[in-house]
Amino acid sequence: MKGLWTKVESVFKQWRPKNFGCCNQGLLLLRFLLAAVFIYAAIQKIGKPLAFSDEIRMYGVVDYGPLLYLTAIILPWLELVCSLCLLTGMYLHGSALILTVLNAIFIMAITKRTAEIMHAGTPLLQVYFDCGCGFGAAYAWKKLLENAVLFLMAGGLLFCLLHRGSFSSTDNR
Repeated sequence: MKGLWTKVESVFKQWRPKNFGCCNQGLLLLRFLLAAVFIYAAIQKIGKPLAFSDEIRMYGVVDYGPLLYLTAIILPWLELVCSLCLLTGMYLHGSALILTVLNAIFIMAITKRTAEIMHAGTPLLQVYFDCGCGFGAAYAWKKLLENAVLFLMAGGLLFCLLHRGSFSSTDNR
């Protein structure tokens, strides 16, 4: 088994080009775009934890109680902190990982809610609701597409950082 892993590693190292096309300026732009989106979203939710808790409850994942309210309070701050880390270059790997995971969760939650609405008889292209992201009500297919793009951006950033190393000297992982 160990020999197989060594072969897989050597194949990967040969396949991986020296430059993924992720130049420092491209990574910087990607970091700033992600940060801008999540800072805006966080600011929209930080001042309204009760309204945000109602939007979270709509998904049926967390019901009334302390966990719902803690989620509504902590999640926007987590988005804001990760965004500020992307801007400053600190803890880039962790921030990119957290934002990738959050987007995966957002995609699953929106898909679940969309399926519930479609089950009631609404066609996919007509499913329209406020997902709680801070950008207002939108068509579900559009929200899924937006979150998929954000997932790919955060995941791509994480991939580039892990395989090229960070170009920020202040990154402490």
